[in-house]
Amino acid sequence: MKLFQRIFLIFCLVILCTMMVASFVFAMVRDNFNRKYSEQQRAIETSLLTNAQIVFQTQGEEATEAYFKRLRSNPIANNIVLIEIEEDGEYEDILDRNVSEAEIRYAYNYALTHNDSSRTLLYTDPFKKEYLFFVRHFDQERALTFQTGLIIPGLPIAPVWHEFIVLGTVLIVGLLLAYLIAANIAHPIKILENGMNRLAKGDLDARVSQQLSERKDELAVLGGQFDKMAAQLQKLMARERHLLHHVSHEMRSPLARIQAILGLLQARPDKQAEYLSRLESEVNRMDNLVGELLTLSRLETSNAPLNKEPLTIVSLLAQLVDECQEIAQQNQQTLNLTIQGMNDNNRFDGNESYLYRAFDNVIRNAMKYSPSGSTIDVKMYEDRKNLRIDVTDNGPGIKEEQLAHIFTAFYRADSSGNSSGTGLGLAITKYIIEQHQGKIIAENVQPNGLKMSFVLPKTYIKKSA
Repeated sequence: MKLFQRIFLIFCLVILCTMMVASFVFAMVRDNFNRKYSEQQRAIETSLLTNAQIVFQTQGEEATEAYFKRLRSNPIANNIVLIEIEEDGEYEDILDRNVSEAEIRYAYNYALTHNDSSRTLLYTDPFKKEYLFFVRHFDQERALTFQTGLIIPGLPIAPVWHEFIVLGTVLIVGLLLAYLIAANIAHPIKILENGMNRLAKGDLDARVSQQLSERKDELAVLGGQFDKMAAQLQKLMARERHLLHHVSHEMRSPLARIQAILGLLQARPDKQAEYLSRLESEVNRMDNLVGELLTLSRLETSNAPLNKEPLTIVSLLAQLVDECQEIAQQNQQTLNLTIQGMNDNNRFDGNESYLYRAFDNVIRNAMKYSPSGSTIDVKMYEDRKNLRIDVTDNGPGIKEEQLAHIFTAFYRADSSGNSSGTGLGLAITKYIIEQHQGKIIAENVQPNGLKMSFVLPKTYIKKSA
């Protein structure tokens, strides 16, 4: 059974049950009201009957008739009957009530046998003439009754077809409301189903939130989450296609060179040492490329955060700069480290190996693209919220229109020339810093050079030296 049918059926059953329960409750309330009203009516009738007897005994027949004329507007007073019993056994209704002889005889006999009855009274005047006072239907417990329906309990409607009209109207309105509610719930679910089917068939442009824009409930929120999921899948697929395209492109060149070297080895065995050295270089290049690709893929696709632990960020950067001094000397460059206002024992919450790699990528790039005799400055300091590390070189810099793209995988700026890099270092650096909730910013400096700034939130615990 489909969801729409289930919801529709449930609402129908709820409406029917509610209607029956309401009918029974109405019957109980009305029965209680009927009982109380009957008790009050009987009490009034008994009081009127007693008053009529007193008036009759003290003031006579004419006064009694005048008394009941004054009560003509009271329907309860019409239930009081006053009968004069003749000597020949005939009956005369003094108050002109429409009472049958059988009812009179029954009341008379009841009064004879029930002297304590408050609803039937026999009175004999001084002239030995009998009078019968009684309340009509005195032997009934309730003076007021309703006609109840046959189909709907407690409904005071006499003809059965009236009940069918009421029941049919309630059912039609209830079923219409049930249909509208079920459709209101099932329709957005159908939209989500269609969107998921499109997504499963490879249509990554499938979106559903626009079709649910008029709704402000949880299903509209679910539609928005579906769009976010679809957009993320589309982004991941585009990234995978981009990565596959560049991998095939980057692999083609070293594989072609390896193939060429192997051909030269066969043609010139006398230069085996030279060609093997070149072959080793190309193999190392491919190995570095595969390693960089694996690292980038792991950072891009992993949903789990990096394993972090407290580390002394000052000593980490100092060690890295110290290890790079040899390369700087070979390039006839000066590598300076400046630390301002930082406690050497401050422990930063991060992943040591990944942060080391990120800082190393930027510092080595600065040395790589800076000319001989230049100075590379590495500066660490902190502001009110962030830990900052700036790496500034004296290289050619990067064109302003290219600055926004240098952190994209396989992108090479014009200033890179014929560099042997993989084009993945800065992309990996960016992902590492983002995994530490930070950011990296590139900007040109005057008159020439490039400054790379790491901005990391201060997640370290200060300890005294």
